[in-house]
Parts: sequence; C-alpha cells; structure tokens
Amino acid sequence: MLAQVIIIGIIVERVWEYLQLAIGEQYLSTRTKIIGAVLLSLTAAIVFELDFLFALEVFNAPSWPGYILTGFVLSMGSHVVHDLFGVIKGVREDKRPLELEAGLGDDREI
Repeated sequence: MLAQVIIIGIIVERVWEYLQLAIGEQYLSTRTKIIGAVLLSLTAAIVFELDFLFALEVFNAPSWPGYILTGFVLSMGSHVVHDLFGVIKGVREDKRPLELEAGLGDDREI
C-alpha cells in the first residue's frame, strides 16, 4: 500500500504539472495551483482508495479520513511523500530521530 501511495503521488504530480503547462502557468495564481493540486490528489486518493493510515496500521480498515488525509499529503508533492515515509520507516525501525527534509515546519530548535 505504501508503494502505491508513492507511485500515485508521483503520477498525480506529473499530471498536474502537465495540466499547468497546457493551461499556461501565467494564467494560474499560486492559490489556483494549490487548489488544483489538492483537488486532483483528493480525487486520486478516493478513486484508488489510498489510505496510508490504514497502511501504517493506525486504523483497522480503510476510512474516509484516511483517504482525505492521504489526498492532502499527495497534494504536497512526491518529495514530501517520500520524506514522510522515510521518517515513518525510521521511527518504525527506531534507528534515527524524527526529521523532515522537505521544509515542513520550522527548523529552529525548541
């Protein structure tokens, strides 16, 4: 299931980039680009029933909250998806600290 999420994430990202080229990036605001990515990603997550919370055994069965959350994660792009799963894998193996490399949050120490 995790491999499916990553593969669909890459495909969705490429399809959205292609659609932006077809429309013309000069006609799309940043807000429009974000909304488009979210809608396309949510649609893909729901149609393909992608639920990384179920894949990570957080839930016992696929669920709508899992589909929606997966759609939002997919909309952030393949780098974020890859980093997120790397973090999860590291936490599961308990071999490395929790780190995100894709710019999710503040780098300042607390």
